[in-house]
Amino acid sequence: MKRGEVYRFALDPTIGSEVRKTRPCVVVQRDLRTERSPVTIVCPLTDANQRAGNIVNPAVPAGVGGTTKDSLVCCHQVRTVDRRRAVGDKLGDLPPEIMAAVSRGLRAILDLDAG
Repeated sequence: MKRGEVYRFALDPTIGSEVRKTRPCVVVQRDLRTERSPVTIVCPLTDANQRAGNIVNPAVPAGVGGTTKDSLVCCHQVRTVDRRRAVGDKLGDLPPEIMAAVSRGLRAILDLDAG
């Protein structure tokens, strides 16, 4: 698994408002760490439902990264998952411009640009 790749992950069980069920997720962990670890860090994708993307929910058009409908990357739902939660093969890759937006979203939600 490499940064920017999209896989389906079984995210249940969950509690409260956590994103649930089996859904596409983009790997956001750096490649070197991902190759050596039994866990990886991902952000789930959700149906855009005609909503525009924003800083913490970058848009992914249908067909990009293996998606079948317009989607949003939920940077506010970043989580660490065991690689065994992956269901099936890689769906695709998000292009550099979307991954740059995901990086901006993660920096914003984690307040990493603050001094």
